[in-house]
Amino acid sequence: MKKLILTVVMLGFCSAATADIPESCKVYFDKVENIYKNMPENTFNKEILDIIKQNLEKAKQEIIALPEDKQVAACAQGLELLKQIDK
Repeated sequence: MKKLILTVVMLGFCSAATADIPESCKVYFDKVENIYKNMPENTFNKEILDIIKQNLEKAKQEIIALPEDKQVAACAQGLELLKQIDK
């Protein structure tokens, strides 16, 4: 739950497009997607899970829309947050 909330918050101020994204962003997006996929279905109702998924996709598209240097910075910040959450 803690991971999910912080990840959603982190993605809330990030932006992204999947074609030519930096490798660090690919890693970040994969990690966030895995967190989402591994959430027990009984943790939230379907409506909340759908909202979380929509927010994740929106944030990803926002990251992709940023200039590459900003993408790298946003994804590095996101990866660092995920490391802190795992501690």
